[in-house]
Amino acid sequence: MRKKLTNAPVYYTVAQVKFNHVLDLDNYIPTIQSKMRGMHFPDFKKEIVQRLDFPVLQAQQGQMVPPTMTTQTRYMFGDTAGQTAFLLDTNALTLQTTAYETFETFSGLLIKALEILNTALHLDYIERIGLRYLDAIHPFKDGEALSDFLVPGVLGLALRGHGQLQQSVSETVVETPAGKLVSRVIVRNGQIGLPSELTGVALVLAPRFTQRQGLHAIADTDASFTRREAFGLFEVKSRLAALHDEIDASFKATVTKHALASWA
Repeated sequence: MRKKLTNAPVYYTVAQVKFNHVLDLDNYIPTIQSKMRGMHFPDFKKEIVQRLDFPVLQAQQGQMVPPTMTTQTRYMFGDTAGQTAFLLDTNALTLQTTAYETFETFSGLLIKALEILNTALHLDYIERIGLRYLDAIHPFKDGEALSDFLVPGVLGLALRGHGQLQQSVSETVVETPAGKLVSRVIVRNGQIGLPSELTGVALVLAPRFTQRQGLHAIADTDASFTRREAFGLFEVKSRLAALHDEIDASFKATVTKHALASWA
């Protein structure tokens, strides 16, 4: 099992598994909710989510179809502390946490929840598996600078010292043997926050991240495997591990030896 860093910079982690649509999901929620309570996720909510769909250009008519608003029901199963939650849609299970320990613990939670779903729903196939880490990189000792923690290639012109920095973004997209890897580094001033697409679930962030102000960076690393294949817990676990290895390698190529020593 991997050892957790003493001052680990990870402050938000997301994993998602997309599977075949289950349109009568409502019928199975009481059974699923009972099992999720057994996993110590008693905070249950049913939400109606609105989504704006933008259709692609129609080839025959040669014009854009106006966007449509659709509604979708989703279910949330959260822990008592408000730090970890599962989101269940008709075709996806998402696990989000601000209390990440190790990959084995995190992925084990997801696999256990998928086992509960499969027992109730008899899932047929998987079509996408995704894993995403947000790491807050913030100098925390006198005399330290952001350049001590990040390699020059991801800093760009962020630290050139001219004007008031608003935001600097570095992004790399790579196709790896495990799947697609997207690595972003955002440098800015202020308080550490979340991307807009993650703010819909109000999880509690650790005070050691929210109480800091000033120049900082967020390493946002996302890896995904997209291909339809028969559902299997062992296969999902293996895919997740491969995605994690790619994210781990990418992150270690982004930060310095000084950073890793500071977090150890």
